[in-house]
Amino acid sequence: MPGAEHMPARFHADKRWGFTNEHLGLAYHGNTVTHLDAPCHLSWDGRLYNGRPHTMVGAESGSAWATVTAAARGITTRGVLLDVAAVRGVEWLEPGQGVFPADLEEAERRQGVRVGSGDAVLMRTGRGRGRDGFDQAGWHASCLPWLHDRGVALIGADTPQDVQPSGYEAVLMPVHAVSLVAMGLWMLDNCDLEACAATAAELDQWDFQLAVAPLRLAATSGSPVNPIATF
Repeated sequence: MPGAEHMPARFHADKRWGFTNEHLGLAYHGNTVTHLDAPCHLSWDGRLYNGRPHTMVGAESGSAWATVTAAARGITTRGVLLDVAAVRGVEWLEPGQGVFPADLEEAERRQGVRVGSGDAVLMRTGRGRGRDGFDQAGWHASCLPWLHDRGVALIGADTPQDVQPSGYEAVLMPVHAVSLVAMGLWMLDNCDLEACAATAAELDQWDFQLAVAPLRLAATSGSPVNPIATF
């Protein structure tokens, strides 16, 4: 906006003044933007996390339960990167290839790290800078008991998480459905893990401090984020 005439009246005397401003609207759920899913993002059989009715979410009011502002002060925890593409000896997993508990345990063994209670587990498929339509590599639903047994607090991937096709005809996205509705497990979708993986390999250190600071978007089911791994 070039000129003081577009500014409040007190600026009009300064004819050299100009400024730049933006209005941003962002649909962040999906398979492009890195974002945090809060538990209210999904319901199953009319129920949200911990059995609350899905009617607690309304088109005008947003959600009254399990929203992203539960993490308004940020999430800071131990992050663990499991490089499944490296485990399989490939640059990236192909669309439709699922990641199984055996892959996770082999990544732990190769990397000399063990996932524990309260950790955020980031899983690299190598597809973080490619978009393959709806079919994608990702977590297979068989990983869910493993993640629960380890007490994991958050999971992330360089895809939108669920392998597609999921392998379950009746459940399109079982990892999302079970994680968010049954486990209260927060999710980081569409991470770019390439720099993190390169640094971890160079340092031979696969755990780090992970910081995730969602926007304080009241009554919403998530937020775009820029996760930071500090080694």
